[in-house]
Amino acid sequence: MRSSNGRRRRTLALTLVGATAAVLSSLSTGPAAATPVVPQPDGLRMVNGAGKSVTLPAAAANMLRFAAGHSGSAGKGDAAKAKPDAAVPNTVIPPDGRVQEAVPASYPWGAIAHLATNKGDCTGFMLSRDVLVTAGHCVHWNGSWVTSYTVTPGRTGGSAPFGSCSGGINDVWTTWNWINGYPTDHDYGLVKLTCDIGYSTGWFGWWYHTGENLANQYFYVEGYPVDKPEGTMWWDGDYTYSQTPNKLWYWIDTHNGQSGSPVYHYNSVTPGLCGGWCVTGIHTNGVAGTNPANSGTRFRPDVMSFINYWISQP
Repeated sequence: MRSSNGRRRRTLALTLVGATAAVLSSLSTGPAAATPVVPQPDGLRMVNGAGKSVTLPAAAANMLRFAAGHSGSAGKGDAAKAKPDAAVPNTVIPPDGRVQEAVPASYPWGAIAHLATNKGDCTGFMLSRDVLVTAGHCVHWNGSWVTSYTVTPGRTGGSAPFGSCSGGINDVWTTWNWINGYPTDHDYGLVKLTCDIGYSTGWFGWWYHTGENLANQYFYVEGYPVDKPEGTMWWDGDYTYSQTPNKLWYWIDTHNGQSGSPVYHYNSVTPGLCGGWCVTGIHTNGVAGTNPANSGTRFRPDVMSFINYWISQP
């Protein structure tokens, strides 16, 4: 297990300026369009850049969710045998506690990927053989979609220990709620990859529990910040600051390019839900307004129904 740096902050003494969402590193500055959220049809409506739409009815979403359960199993599973953001910045909360990953090709760090797109750089993480989970704004932002991407798990500079996987607008997915107003609670998306690279990298376990108290817990965020040498993976660990049912705030240091990183923990906070290195959120936001902490989207029923649907697809 990785060591703790113990940088716990209890006051608002920092004078940091933030905003509402952590966005791709290459975008120009300016606020998101102030479009009202358009209510989606009953159920979970998923959309991609090619104009395709899949609506998972509420009953089907619940069935899928409960079939999957509220937990995931960490470790490589079958993968072990397979071997054959600049419009609104993420925030370093001084002092900068980020550490470069020493073994990016080892599990589970190899399941964290550099996500290079025509709109800028992000991070994503594997939750199956061909599903890379990331932030919603890493696939759609300010009215436009990512049209090309390259995913490189475990990247260190020019080294790609598992190779890479590329594709286009047909592969990137988010939800109707995200593209209609960009509400921060719905900042989640994924790439249904054109290859089965997860069989080589393995993938994270995951968990959620809707009644779980995640505040004042120690978590990690790890990804590819653009203020560090290109294509290098960095992590930081610190305590969570507060929560809502949909969001989690934390003192963990991040920077542009780390949007879409896993918010993870060794074993689930509630014992027995997930063992090993397990994810329960997606890093999305820098310091915002009067809130002094970075934040991410929590795993919850709609998020996991969305992800599990695409995991279940061939």
